[in-house]
Amino acid sequence: MLVFCEECGTKNDVDPNIIAGGEPDPPPRCKVCDSILLLPVTQISEPQKVVAPQTLHLLELRFHDHIIEISQDRPSVTMGRQRHNDLVVQDNRVSRSHARFEYRKGKFVLIDQSTNGTYVFIRGKKGMNLKQDELPVHGNGIIGLGRKVTPDSPQAIHFTII
Repeated sequence: MLVFCEECGTKNDVDPNIIAGGEPDPPPRCKVCDSILLLPVTQISEPQKVVAPQTLHLLELRFHDHIIEISQDRPSVTMGRQRHNDLVVQDNRVSRSHARFEYRKGKFVLIDQSTNGTYVFIRGKKGMNLKQDELPVHGNGIIGLGRKVTPDSPQAIHFTII
């Protein structure tokens, strides 16, 4: 079955048998950009009646070996230097309560509440420094709390919306 990548638009050939068994583990990825592919979810309630594909709303944050998911079930995640945060980043440029992600009406918003700002790099867009403001995020990318980061930087927080 052909599945188009939401991120780069590439056609990917996916084995239909992995869809029949529910959620595949691991999920299939795009052969070009390595994004997780959104597979159509079909349910048959009556003969020849198919429900339209559902859209998943999940943001995955990755920092070192920590993975945090943000969704309707967990609509907010805090990031900062102090232990009360969901994601703790020990760095002298990171504020105690630096930033947070929120899930709002099917969209994800990054909110900076720091002194040094939050650097945001969304794939395909120009990077920016968010200061005392908020930004809707989409696709995938990296953020740096209080400093610019590269994808292989130890302080980079990777995000992916799936």
